[in-house]
Amino acid sequence: MRALILILPLFVAVVLLALATGRALDRRSARSARWQVVHYGRDGFTVVAVGLLPRRGGAPLDEHVVDRIPAGDPEWTTRFLHAREVAEERAFHLNSGGTALPG
Repeated sequence: MRALILILPLFVAVVLLALATGRALDRRSARSARWQVVHYGRDGFTVVAVGLLPRRGGAPLDEHVVDRIPAGDPEWTTRFLHAREVAEERAFHLNSGGTALPG
């Protein structure tokens, strides 16, 4: 029992240190993130967006959808190219003004 009492504070300190280190890495990753054009298919739509992506990969930290284009839209190519153009301009402006994190 005495051994448990001596080990418990050490265990708690290690856990707290691990959590603090993880948060610091998350903050560094967020500061180095860049806005980039992304597009993907979802539920029969092509989504064109600007995503805040960490430089080392991983899930987007934030996303601004520019357009959701139905797969069968007769103007799909025109809408897709226009949406990419808008997304590229938006990414340029978001990156030049500093990265504002959501929340």
